[in-house]
Amino acid sequence: MSSLPNVLLLGDSIRMSYQPNVSDLLAGHATVTGPGDNCQYSLYTLSSLDRWINDLGKPDIVHWNNGLHDCGHNPGRNPIQIPLDMYGANLSFILGRLKFLTPNVIWATNTPVHSDRPFSDSQWSWRNDEIDAYNSAARQIMDGGNVHINDLHTLVKSNVSTYLSEDQLHLSAEGQAACARAVAEQVSAFI
Repeated sequence: MSSLPNVLLLGDSIRMSYQPNVSDLLAGHATVTGPGDNCQYSLYTLSSLDRWINDLGKPDIVHWNNGLHDCGHNPGRNPIQIPLDMYGANLSFILGRLKFLTPNVIWATNTPVHSDRPFSDSQWSWRNDEIDAYNSAARQIMDGGNVHINDLHTLVKSNVSTYLSEDQLHLSAEGQAACARAVAEQVSAFI
C-alpha cells in the first residue's frame, strides 16, 4: 500500500480534463484519484459520494467543485438544473461529509464561459452573471467552513480566449495545463 497521500478530485468535465495533468504534476508526491464519471450537478455528487469513496478509498486531501451543471439552463429542466438555494444546501451537505473524512478540503470556483458563447433556450446554455452568483454562494459556504478556495474562475477569465476550447465552455489544452498547475499548487500546500 502506498504511503503517499490520497488526493481525491471531484468535479465535472472541467475536472476530468485537467485530472491527468494533475496526476503527472504530483507523481511521486501524491496518489491522485477521481471518479471515472462526471460528478455533474451537486445533487448527483451528494448522492454518489459514498459510492465514490468506497471505490476510491478515504482521501487525505479533496479538491472539489460543483456548479456549472447546477446553474446551466437545460431545455429538459427549466429554467435551471438546481436552484441557487438548493445548490447551497447541497454544497453544505457535501462539505459536511467531506470534512468528516478529512480536514483538508479545497474548493475550486466554477470557470466562466466565453462572453461570445451564444445563449439559446434550445440547448445547454450558461450566463456568466449566474455562474458568478453560484460562485458567490459557494464562497460564502466555504468561507464559513474554513475551506481553502482555488479561484479557477479568475484564472480562466484572465485569458479566456486561450484557456477555453472552441466550444467556449470546456478547457483548451492550454487551459487544462494552467488549471492543473493551479490545482497541483493548492494540493501541494497540504502534502
